[in-house]
Amino acid sequence: MASLISTGDEVFLMKKGGASVRRRSYSRTIDVRAAGGVIWRRSKKSIEVVLIHRPRYDDWSFPKGKLKQGEDLRSCAIREIFEETRLHVALGQPAGVIRYRLGNGQRKEVTYWMAQELPSDHPAIVARPSYSKASKNEIDGLVWLPLEQAIEKLTSELDRAILRRLRSMKESGTLETSAVLLVRHARAVKRSNWKKGNGSEVTRPLTPRGVKQSKVIAAQLANYGVTQLHSSPWKRCMDTLRPFEQAARIRIVEHPELTEHAFRDSPEPLKQTMRQLLCGNTPSIAVCLHRPTLESVFRRIAHRTTADVVAKIPREDPYLKPGEILVAHVARVDSDSGKTRVVAVEKFRPTTLAVV
Repeated sequence: MASLISTGDEVFLMKKGGASVRRRSYSRTIDVRAAGGVIWRRSKKSIEVVLIHRPRYDDWSFPKGKLKQGEDLRSCAIREIFEETRLHVALGQPAGVIRYRLGNGQRKEVTYWMAQELPSDHPAIVARPSYSKASKNEIDGLVWLPLEQAIEKLTSELDRAILRRLRSMKESGTLETSAVLLVRHARAVKRSNWKKGNGSEVTRPLTPRGVKQSKVIAAQLANYGVTQLHSSPWKRCMDTLRPFEQAARIRIVEHPELTEHAFRDSPEPLKQTMRQLLCGNTPSIAVCLHRPTLESVFRRIAHRTTADVVAKIPREDPYLKPGEILVAHVARVDSDSGKTRVVAVEKFRPTTLAVV
């Protein structure tokens, strides 16, 4: 049985000996889902990568593991990485998806993100739950290796293909990225229901469902290692980011130009603010926005990227559903001029299994 590796929309069928054939889709049912990370760092102008050893299989691989009930892929990746390496990391751009058949015949899919270790005093760490540690029966070795040595040491050809992608990113200057999380505020009370249609838009609140969504959003901001929060000052946006603000102990920066009314009256200040926030100067930021502003914001992203990434940017109203997130991964492709490019985007709605 051949295995599969996906690098976004394309899937590569990996045959014996490492040969690969491109396929455009893979629709078979997935029985087991897992997530993990490719942890990397710079060392004396080179790249080093973390590999772990599993005694049960006597193999070298990336830290990864199966989803727990009710868990989403990103939270699973963060948890498994910590349990197997004792490293707190922030997720970067997607690294790829591999699919293969287990010994019992089930089909397994593993989703990977590029990841980097966070400093011990990073605000996202205190906003995360506590994790256990994998036993030595599960993981009995961890090494940092130079990229080329890591490619050789990995047991799986599928994993080697992931590292070859990392090498290509390094060579093109698109490996090191900053994450800009664009968050549409969580579900709010309908305009027609807010004080019988006479309530101020400035104070229109979240619904009980929206409050629960805001807590789930906070977990995702922690996964990406957010260090700055930016928002429209209207209540429903501020309250969407409030759980992470309180957990991470950082303050929300209010931007009056991001409100619906300000954008309607004069869109240029919002455009200027988004140019600044998309410059990639901060490792990871989150911005909470209103639906009417999203078309303009996404147009700014589209101007900074390539056709294959543009295809993944929403182009129709409502662009994002309440509580949905678009992550723009920004790379500084020319350090001299400061020129940046959005090299990857992710759109997802944080799992809300607990929301009823």
